[in-house]
Amino acid sequence: MAYDPRSISFSAEILYPPTPLRADLAQGVHNALFQKPAFGYQSFQIAPDAVHMTNMPHAPGQISSLSFHSDRLIVREEFRGTTIEDFATRVVNVASASMSTLAIPMSIAQQFCVRSLINPKHRDGRDFLAHKLLANGDALAGFGRPLQGLGLRIAFPPSEQDRALHQVRVESWPQDPRSLWLEVTSTYPGAIPTAQLPQVADLLYATYAFLCGPVADFLAAHDQP
Repeated sequence: MAYDPRSISFSAEILYPPTPLRADLAQGVHNALFQKPAFGYQSFQIAPDAVHMTNMPHAPGQISSLSFHSDRLIVREEFRGTTIEDFATRVVNVASASMSTLAIPMSIAQQFCVRSLINPKHRDGRDFLAHKLLANGDALAGFGRPLQGLGLRIAFPPSEQDRALHQVRVESWPQDPRSLWLEVTSTYPGAIPTAQLPQVADLLYATYAFLCGPVADFLAAHDQP
């Protein structure tokens, strides 16, 4: 592996056919998950557009939530020290329990987002992006302003070898100029029956592998003295 990514955020969107939200069934999901401390949520809130379940943050910026919308459920874990294995286990258990209780027969598509930090060999991530990756650092002087941050966005459509749409973002990290912020959002078309939802873990791992593999290798190829 070219770098040692420090994952800071995971999210999963499990899409399903439009379904009227029933607060009583969502409350049943909350009650069932609350019996499993590893996957439960402390609060339950009904909003005009969704039903939200959350855990209390223990530090600024932390998010642990499950939201039900009319066409998808969204699981988020941010800045909580969650590993890819932890999140895969949570998504499988939460999605399986939720869709069974809500009587949703299948997921019609799945989307995962992984965000990580890496440290390039260059001491300043902004300098690496400007002068190595984008190779236009001198041209930026034409703005006549100090450089606070910059980044790159790339999209890869589905192919015969990989049916997913991958969207990649690489940006400087304002909290630490030595670090780079990486994001991969992968969308997978195709139906998965609720009884087979454990398969979504493989898709999450594929998203993570895209970040640690092709994205990291691309950066490493430019990360030379």
